[in-house]
Amino acid sequence: MKIYKEYENFCVKISKIAGDYVLSNFDGNFEIYSKDRKNNLVTEIDQNAQRIIIDSIKTNYPNHLIVGEEDKVKTNIHLSEFTWVIDPVDGTTNFVNGIPNFAISIALLKDLEPIAGSIWIPWPNNEKSLIFSSSKNNGSFAGDLKLDLFKTTSSNLEEGAVSSYSSFSSLFGNIDRNIKPWDKLLMGEKRVFGSVAYEMALLAKGVIKFGLFGPASIWDFGAGLLLIKEAGGVIFNLDQNYQFHSKFSSFKPLININNKSNGRKIYEWTGQFLIGNENIMNLEDSKKFV
Repeated sequence: MKIYKEYENFCVKISKIAGDYVLSNFDGNFEIYSKDRKNNLVTEIDQNAQRIIIDSIKTNYPNHLIVGEEDKVKTNIHLSEFTWVIDPVDGTTNFVNGIPNFAISIALLKDLEPIAGSIWIPWPNNEKSLIFSSSKNNGSFAGDLKLDLFKTTSSNLEEGAVSSYSSFSSLFGNIDRNIKPWDKLLMGEKRVFGSVAYEMALLAKGVIKFGLFGPASIWDFGAGLLLIKEAGGVIFNLDQNYQFHSKFSSFKPLININNKSNGRKIYEWTGQFLIGNENIMNLEDSKKFV
């Protein structure tokens, strides 16, 4: 739909503004805070970038609900038809330590289904950044380049193929994070980038062959899941034990909000996904994953 493309273009515009601000403060001096648990950092850059994005959304779409990672008060919000989910700096620990693996994720959901979004990441080009964008039934793009995982990703996991793992997975010893172990080991050269949105952008581009993501929040996944789906990727929702559950199409059956006045659940929800090229993601060929 034309309106979805308009939403996508809006996402690109504000992610460019927020991205320029964040990049101008990379390697700078800024306040760093710890949020609700160990290694869950936030900076004044995160907060200011979110404010830039929210102010723009409120100006253009005053009746839309906005949910941001850095919201100070996660109240029992009343859901609307349209909900924006924002992560102003996904990968704050990388950002704080001068590692250029972070992202700005902006997505618009209609009845909790992603319909438009963008992911901004640092990139070694003239602009020093690259914006990935997508909207429902309109494809996915990295800048002006249309993405197609069937063309950019081979159907086998040859030597040197890269797979992405969640840093929260117990495969990496994070038993203190209450993550249950997975009884399968994925093939491929394993990489942990430290930013869900950044990793999903690279997957949509064909750099990463497939990835195990999560547990993470709706603002981490909102733009990336649509980006990969529109690029021809397959997204499998995993249950809390990291077992295959269903193909992803919307957050609505996952979050299980009974009524619009119980919107706090959108803040509390976390999920995990196995994502990649459809040829690679043939689950009947278990040798690809075990």
